[in-house]
Amino acid sequence: MLEPVVLPYLQGLATAVFQQDNARPHVARIVQRFFVNHQIELLPWARSPDLSPIESMWYMVAQRLTQITPPAPTPDQLWQRVEAAWSAVPQEHIQSLFESMPRRVTAVIFNNDGCTGY
Repeated sequence: MLEPVVLPYLQGLATAVFQQDNARPHVARIVQRFFVNHQIELLPWARSPDLSPIESMWYMVAQRLTQITPPAPTPDQLWQRVEAAWSAVPQEHIQSLFESMPRRVTAVIFNNDGCTGY
């Protein structure tokens, strides 16, 4: 995922700081070495999940899924519903999540890595 997707994306940006959490796959030596070898700057990890706009996306998808009854009878049908709910999120909302990142980072710093209103 890093070599074919993340690296070309980051190389296409004028400046970038990559964000990830402390999940085990993210802190593996091979992953850390990748970032060092490609001189990718990482956002220092905060103890707060508030920095991740993907959490907002998953919340919206989950909200949409809970409104659908009856529950999906098979994993394939559940996945189809997840994809449909994800696709239904307006692009403007996704853009606003990206644009909120400076405010999110500032709020976490201000709260000493604690929770914020995001």
